[in-house]
Amino acid sequence: MKLFLSRSLLALLLSAGVVRAEAPIADQPVAAAEELKSEAFKALRGGQFETGYGLLCKAASIAPDPTLAKMVNWTSQFEAQRQTFAAERKKSFDKAVADVHLLIKHHKEDFAVDSASRAYGLAADKKAFDEEPWVKELVASAVSRGTGYENSEQWVKALRVYSDLGALQPANPEWKEHLKSATRRVRLLAFYAPDELKEMQEGDVKERNEVEVLLRTEKDKATSRPATEPVANDSFKTDWHDTLRDVKYSMLREAMADVRMNYFRDISYKNLMIGGLRGLQALATTGGLEKAFPTLNDPAKKKAFLDRIGEDLEKAQAVTPENEKLRMSNLLARLKSINDDTLQLDEGVIVSEFADGAFSELDPFSSMIWPAETEEFAKTTQGEFSGVGIQIQTDDEGNLKVVSPIEDSPAYKARIKAGDIITQINDKNAKGITTTQAVKHITGKEGTEVALTIRSLDGSVRIVKLMREKIKVGSVKGYSHRVGGGWEYFVDPQEQIAYLRITNFTRTTSDELDKAVSEIREKGGKGIILDLRYNPGGLLTAATEVSDKFLHEGVIVSTRADRETPNQPTVTTARGDDDETNVPLVVLVNQYSASASEIVSGALKDQKRAIVVGERTFGKGSVQMLFPIASRSALLKLTTSHYYLPLGKCIHREENSTDWGVDPDVKVEMAPEQMRAAIDARQALDVLRDVEEGKTIPVKSVEVVKPPVQDGTAISTTVPTTQEGKKDLLSMDPQLSAAMLVLRLKLAGAAL
Repeated sequence: MKLFLSRSLLALLLSAGVVRAEAPIADQPVAAAEELKSEAFKALRGGQFETGYGLLCKAASIAPDPTLAKMVNWTSQFEAQRQTFAAERKKSFDKAVADVHLLIKHHKEDFAVDSASRAYGLAADKKAFDEEPWVKELVASAVSRGTGYENSEQWVKALRVYSDLGALQPANPEWKEHLKSATRRVRLLAFYAPDELKEMQEGDVKERNEVEVLLRTEKDKATSRPATEPVANDSFKTDWHDTLRDVKYSMLREAMADVRMNYFRDISYKNLMIGGLRGLQALATTGGLEKAFPTLNDPAKKKAFLDRIGEDLEKAQAVTPENEKLRMSNLLARLKSINDDTLQLDEGVIVSEFADGAFSELDPFSSMIWPAETEEFAKTTQGEFSGVGIQIQTDDEGNLKVVSPIEDSPAYKARIKAGDIITQINDKNAKGITTTQAVKHITGKEGTEVALTIRSLDGSVRIVKLMREKIKVGSVKGYSHRVGGGWEYFVDPQEQIAYLRITNFTRTTSDELDKAVSEIREKGGKGIILDLRYNPGGLLTAATEVSDKFLHEGVIVSTRADRETPNQPTVTTARGDDDETNVPLVVLVNQYSASASEIVSGALKDQKRAIVVGERTFGKGSVQMLFPIASRSALLKLTTSHYYLPLGKCIHREENSTDWGVDPDVKVEMAPEQMRAAIDARQALDVLRDVEEGKTIPVKSVEVVKPPVQDGTAISTTVPTTQEGKKDLLSMDPQLSAAMLVLRLKLAGAAL
């Protein structure tokens, strides 16, 4: 423990020779303050905000300094806010635990596991949580029920139980296998027999609504309606025949050869055959598909199909490396005859389900893109599409609501506004459709027309006929949309701190970033917060170009496979040039920052160019290449290598990994409720309004199960709530507030 002596006592000790004067007495408080500041900055960088604040206060008390006083003030503000955030998180944890016990009391164990998985995510000490007797008992009960649901083919219930078990015990690979099986069955039903799946879900929906009512507080019960599900709408139902048109047996042979040669890890034809045949077994044994495939009602035909598939499965399991290629070739030739002699299903069904089963032996990011899907797939990486320029979501009544028009788009020019409801698309009822269905029918070929029936906030209804145009979707956004267009970048005008958010990495991201940074420079920006949260990734070239804008030299990222393949390892380095941005930089990430956003944040962290704030990233560090199939009519999206950061860490999260992604320098966790509130506040700032709209239109908050994913037209979200966002973003977002504190301190001279 350090002792700070009064000047009179120190002088007495000096005269007696007890201590030596190594520095003038007047300098002693300054030196002590500097040491305290240094310790404070270390604590703050380690996320120990309370400790850092206390040390800064001590430093300010012995060495008054205007800059230090500002640091204390900023840290004090954040610490008060952090305490509020921590209390909110603890409150959410206590509520989740209370919900568990209430649901168990009312014999709703399935939903009790839902609440337990939420509590686990909020727990300050997850190991201690796992050891709670009631948690162990609940897990054991869930395992038993999951087995029962599988045996009785209640796949929706099985899916929920194993999903929760996976959340409660993320390191247990057993739950992943069960979850994969249940997911396959539900996917089959959703794709081929949605009406049957809907019937299976009705009982589950009824029970879920009962649970929601049970869990409401007295205040909620007085102010909210009974739980409801959005009305389903068959107007835009997708027919699986359309999706699988032009899918041929010949595509399988070509795709399998590409997988065997180019997959990043050695994968045998044996494993591919076994996976494919099991996929066909699942198809024939999933109850509820009989309406889509009437021959499944014929026991003799179904048995003959399964017997022959079973025989081939036994043969596949016995193949050797020497004969597996020949066996694979023979099997692909036999599939057609097996089907023709038994179930006589459509060619596309056999091919797609075999491929899906085979590729389940790979990683989740390798898949086939069939001919009918190639056009939609291209939209996700081009950064532009042909449509009318609106962002949409569904509300709690199943309405299709406009989030915001896109600048200079046909929708913006037609004065479609945030909050408008699209009731019809080309005279078809739009209530209850998904955002994916809406995107498919609102977008279309450039120069074609689409008619939208719009109900405005004042209740007026009009039909708007819009000509589709090429719409450029901006991937670089500022802090708030200016009325009439453009972005306001400064989140702290006094300290001249700018905010940039990259939503995904497209071909235009680098140019967009250049323009934004140029404007920030012209207006005297001194520091930048780069927000990569919820960014799912995109183009590798865009990620390296963005990184290069902040780096003068050094490695950005390297790629390599786990074995020798035709795809050679690569190393991308930064280039020294005149357009670099040298201002201090803080990067925001969270568990939904993936792929290209991990490359950028990881490179800037490893090269000591930026301080990273938030939570550990997703761990999607695999490189996919597209291989044309059947003269480019279809595509194989295949993982060919992994990303490695400059210091050698692999970004990718393998099964049972304990280390992956990019770890923040300053860790700041957010509870789900805080994330929802911050997304709500962010969404309100993103809305583009014209001059006549004024400054505010109420925007309802959104209950986000997955992070918003922009696909060029729609923002996919679920279950809107009815609470209006009233607070500003900084007061709702602890990670952004922490980034602001770090950058303010750094600009003030803190050694962070």
